[in-house]
Amino acid sequence: MLLYRVAILPRVQQRQNVNPPFLVFRTKRGVILSKFSEIHGSFDDLFKTSINRKRRCPMLTNRVQEIMTTQLTSVSITETVSRVVEIMVQADVGRVTVTDADVPVGIFTEKDVLKRVVNKPIDPRKASIREVMTAPIQAVAEETHILDALGRMYQGNFRHLLVRGKRGTIVGIISMRRILKIAVELGQGLSETRTVGEIMSGEVSAVDERQSIYESVDFMLQKNTGAVVVMAAGNTKGIFTERDVLRRVVNKIPDPTTIPVSQVMTSPLVSMPHTIRIGEVLAEMYRRDIRNMPIKGDGNDLIGIVSMPDVLRYARAFNIDESVRQSWKEVAQFLESEDQYTPG
Repeated sequence: MLLYRVAILPRVQQRQNVNPPFLVFRTKRGVILSKFSEIHGSFDDLFKTSINRKRRCPMLTNRVQEIMTTQLTSVSITETVSRVVEIMVQADVGRVTVTDADVPVGIFTEKDVLKRVVNKPIDPRKASIREVMTAPIQAVAEETHILDALGRMYQGNFRHLLVRGKRGTIVGIISMRRILKIAVELGQGLSETRTVGEIMSGEVSAVDERQSIYESVDFMLQKNTGAVVVMAAGNTKGIFTERDVLRRVVNKIPDPTTIPVSQVMTSPLVSMPHTIRIGEVLAEMYRRDIRNMPIKGDGNDLIGIVSMPDVLRYARAFNIDESVRQSWKEVAQFLESEDQYTPG
C-alpha cells in the first residue's frame, strides 16, 4: 500500500483524551487517520527509517536467501582433523562443511575444536574429521524468514545454519557475522539509544595468566563459554577464545598441560564502557571481527561481556516489521471505533 503524508488535520475538533496531531494518509481506498505520533513517535521518521533500512539491509521478515553466504568451504569426510584445522586457518573461516561424495553430512566449527579436539585423547594427525564433526547438519529452507532463522539459532545455540534450496540441496549458510552486521545496520537505522549494559551477559569468566592451556580450556567447557578473560595480579591482561584455540593451540602445542595460557591469548584486551550505546559496541565487534566484547563499569572493572547469544537476542528484538503491522492494526481498530474522527 502506497502511503504519503498529505496534511495535518486543521479542522478536526480534538477531544481531551486524545493527544494531537492526527495525520492524514491517502490510499487507493480513501483517507485514513493514524495516531502514529503516540504509537511510535513521528510516522515520517519511522517511515523514512523503514525505507532507508530496506535500501541498506534486509528487514527481518525477508528471507534467509537474501543474507546467506553462498561460498562454502568444504572438506571431505576422509580428511584428518589436523588437515581440516589447517584449511580453516588458511581460509580464515570458523567453520567448514563436511561432505561425503559431495553431499553435506556434517559441520566442523571452532566450537567443535574446543569441545572435541583439545584436551581429548585423540591425535589430530590421525583422527578423522568424521569423529569430531557435528552431525546431522542443521539447515533451513531458503524461503525461511530471517527472524525465524534467528530464533532457531538462538534456541539451538547455533552460530551457523546451512540453507537448503528448492531441490533440497545445500545452497548457502547463515553465519553469526552476517547476523551481527544486520544488528548493526538495524540499530543505526533506528538511532538506537539504549546502552550496552542492557543486553550484556553479567558473568565474566576469567582465568589467571599462569594457568595452563589445558586448565583454561577445561574451565571454558565447564562454563560453556567460548571466551575467558586472562587476569594478572587482579588486572586484565588479555582474552583467550575458541579462535585462539584453533589458530594457536591445535597443530602448534603438543602438550597443552605445560604451556601457560598467557602465551596463546589475544592481548591487549579490547573492552568498552557500559555507558556506550549498543550499536557502537556491535559495530566495533563487527569491525574487529570478534565475537566477545568485555564491558567495564564506572570503576574500570569488568562487569560483563557481550557475546553472540546477546547479539541474537538483540537482533530478534528488532522485528520492526511486526511493530509496523501492530501499528496498522491499532489504526484499523481506531477507525472502527465510535471515537474516530473524519476530515471536516
